[in-house]
Amino acid sequence: MDWEEEQVSSPNILRLIYQGRFLHGNVTLGALKLPLGKTTVMHLVARETLPEPNSQGQRNREKTGESNCCVIL
Repeated sequence: MDWEEEQVSSPNILRLIYQGRFLHGNVTLGALKLPLGKTTVMHLVARETLPEPNSQGQRNREKTGESNCCVIL
């Protein structure tokens, strides 16, 4: 299926993701201080609601039982 064939019920459910985090309505692109002249990757997804913002900027790893791994070759 091509992206042109996908339709959303309302443009109000479109959300931006930048560096793995949803941008909430009170955050402007200008506030992100994106580097001028550089390519910036963002994702646009259809999602009715957003997860609650975490004031510390990190997930509670104890509750989720999440672990991460990084391999550098």
